[in-house]
Amino acid sequence: MSHHTPGDKGPKNRASVLDHVAPDPLLHDDGRQDGPRWLRALLALAVTGGAAVVGYLLLTAPARAPLLPTLVAEHLEQSGVSNPVTAVLLNFRSYDTLLEIGVLLVAMVAVWSMDRGTRELAREEDVTDPVLEALSRLVVPLTGVTAVYLTWAGSHSTGGAFQAGALLAGAGVLLAAAGFLRPPTAAWGPVRALAAMGVYVFVGVGLGVIPWTGHLLAYPEGWAYPLILGIEAVLTVSIAVVLVELFVDVPAVPDPDPELARLDPTGDPLGRVLDPRGGLTEDDEGGGQ
Repeated sequence: MSHHTPGDKGPKNRASVLDHVAPDPLLHDDGRQDGPRWLRALLALAVTGGAAVVGYLLLTAPARAPLLPTLVAEHLEQSGVSNPVTAVLLNFRSYDTLLEIGVLLVAMVAVWSMDRGTRELAREEDVTDPVLEALSRLVVPLTGVTAVYLTWAGSHSTGGAFQAGALLAGAGVLLAAAGFLRPPTAAWGPVRALAAMGVYVFVGVGLGVIPWTGHLLAYPEGWAYPLILGIEAVLTVSIAVVLVELFVDVPAVPDPDPELARLDPTGDPLGRVLDPRGGLTEDDEGGGQ
């Protein structure tokens, strides 16, 4: 039996390894990890039954007048803002917004977990793109000013942290593509701090008001507007950092390896070769990227 060792190189050794490999592709799900058939059938019935019950309840629910717009209008003055959408998202239903920010953060961490360390977005020093350079100089300052305005305007008109954060994220992606900004990485401390800052501040404010109001995220009278505006300002930055990270930290796909092409379907797209003992072994020439 042939084994792949650090001294073994070349197609001949790869072929000898493949002689002992099962024909199933590495990324093929052969069902061996699935549960018993009766359990899968039971889960399918439970899901189908639950969906049917929910559908029946929705279809047979009694008609009633929409109460939310009326309730928001009646308590809008107490919310600290004059925009009903902001009042709902950051006061009356602020739990929902906090969970949404948490979902974004979890998505970014999931992308980090798949990262392979490749950073090819930034241009090389000797390469210039006059279109991207001119566009960056023109658009980025306007985007920054507009994001600040949207953050402030969200309290009384259309705008808010999500819109402003998305604008800033677009500016960040443009700067990275033009080479003015080195794509941030998960290992850089400020990136992690800024991404998590929104959740920390949101939770901190929610806990900090408990001695005065007795409830989480229930703002004291007269403090609702400054607290909401402060939370939105911090969320704008955090959302922008998260969205930029989701763009530039997407796991890189290795360049095609002509020698790996003939290994399909038992080849690994990461450049590894199947070990005849059932594991994976790094290939000296093309693997371990």
